[in-house]
Amino acid sequence: MQFLRNITWWLTGLSTLVVFTLVVLLSEILAGQFWEVPRSAIICVYAGIALGFLNKVSILRLGETLVHEIGHAQMAALTLGQVAFIRVERDTSGVTYHSRRRGFGRLTTAVVSLFGPISSSVVFVITARLVASELTAYWAIGLGIFVALILVTTIRNLWGWATGIVLLGLLYIVLEASGYIAPQLLGTTNLVTTNNLLVNVILAVTAFNVGSALKYSFQFRVPRNPNSDEYKFSKALFLPGSLGGTLIIVIQLALIWIGLGYLFGWASVLEIGRII
Repeated sequence: MQFLRNITWWLTGLSTLVVFTLVVLLSEILAGQFWEVPRSAIICVYAGIALGFLNKVSILRLGETLVHEIGHAQMAALTLGQVAFIRVERDTSGVTYHSRRRGFGRLTTAVVSLFGPISSSVVFVITARLVASELTAYWAIGLGIFVALILVTTIRNLWGWATGIVLLGLLYIVLEASGYIAPQLLGTTNLVTTNNLLVNVILAVTAFNVGSALKYSFQFRVPRNPNSDEYKFSKALFLPGSLGGTLIIVIQLALIWIGLGYLFGWASVLEIGRII
């Protein structure tokens, strides 16, 4: 099982990096496939980020916690470590149990620590690009495969499984609404309306996770807990804690800006067009 777990995390981590690289650096591959993202979807993004940042209902952070821990596990596997399991608790705390190989210790610590806090922003960038290119069904398929493999090989508690199963159900509905599979649960007469609604929901949820991650990063931008990601990241790079924590926030904000650029159809992140 450990071998299967290692392969699963290595493949999901590599796939995420490849897709992200294609999205950010080689986006001309999808040139001409942009569609005008509805204004309602843009409003959902803004509202999702704001609500995630202001949210005080802890259980609503379970999704972001799962994405956070998946980010740690992917980078741990890609740096040739071994991922044992992930726990996501009802109080929205989470932990990824992994071991690492000798060599490149500080660099490994920095990368693994960084990819927890920024994972929601990475997911937002990928989601925004695929939605803007009308490739939502492929987004759902890829994410569904990842979640299913992770549930089988790594998740070890009820709340982690509950979060994953709810997510798989939502992804199935996305596939029906996009027309990729024949509708079984949805009516056939309003698929376009349903698809637009689900696009709004997808963007709102990913944006909500981004807002939750930002809130966490702002709260702990001056790390004092030696077990916190910000503390480990700063120490690994020989940075003052406050500088390391602030750098993580800057990376998150840069990724959000890139994602917004895809949704708005900007020529580049430096050529700002419409913002609503």
